[in-house]
Amino acid sequence: MSPSANSATELANVSYSPANFASIFAVLTTFASVIPSSISEPEELNCIVTSTESTDQLKDLSLNLLASALNRKPKSRLPEDQWSRHCAVLATAYVYLLKGLEVPEEAADSLEGFVQQTPAVRVDFLYWLCEIALMDNSSIKHLVDTEAEKGRRATASNETASTDDCLCRLQPFAEISKQRYWLFGSKTRQFYLESVSQKGKGRFELLAQTVDEFNSVAAELRSQRYHAPKELADRLASEVVPYLEAQVKKRVRVEKALQRHAIANAHVHIYETRTRKRQRVNYCTDP
Repeated sequence: MSPSANSATELANVSYSPANFASIFAVLTTFASVIPSSISEPEELNCIVTSTESTDQLKDLSLNLLASALNRKPKSRLPEDQWSRHCAVLATAYVYLLKGLEVPEEAADSLEGFVQQTPAVRVDFLYWLCEIALMDNSSIKHLVDTEAEKGRRATASNETASTDDCLCRLQPFAEISKQRYWLFGSKTRQFYLESVSQKGKGRFELLAQTVDEFNSVAAELRSQRYHAPKELADRLASEVVPYLEAQVKKRVRVEKALQRHAIANAHVHIYETRTRKRQRVNYCTDP
């Protein structure tokens, strides 16, 4: 998942799932109006899920995600003593989402028991709550439906719209092996691990490598009627193509420098190599 993704996957510690970490960060930043959180950078989330000294922020985040998973209002903070009861209800209804996650029973018994778990358990448990909130929280559904409708209206009227206006895409935009990718805005990705039933659909493929190939792809995108392909074509022309041209010039300079260096080391000059190929002339004439 590709995703510097706001450095979410780069910050992920080897002790927990980087994909689940990226998903939590994507949900918190995308649906900040629904899930109260002061987290704006991956580093902040990393400190919360790995901290062993102060767990107050982890408790607040966990209770907020639990309330969102229960479809509670953003400002209704759950009491800590209700942690076990609510987790038991969610575990009964969404036990299938726990498949492949490292979530022991102690994490659901009490909030204190949860914060004493390893970073791997913390991340998997928070990821599980995010998954439930994405499926069942009515406020999140309303935001997604509203943004999807805005996108459809903008496309239908051919209006100019920024990719940052879209909260998320309802369909995965690509897949690698059995891992699907959803876009949240234009910066972060959310990762889902699931089997793919339809083959050959939404897969990555190599479109271009050279400058001419990228120019051809940009021209093809620019000829389409919708705004998104045209915006991508402009980014290719303004960012990718100049970078590739600079790399080509740099490679030519390096090759010439290596050639000069090789000739100098061989103590052979260009004019010497040319004179060697000339036929010998006999200036003596017969009497």
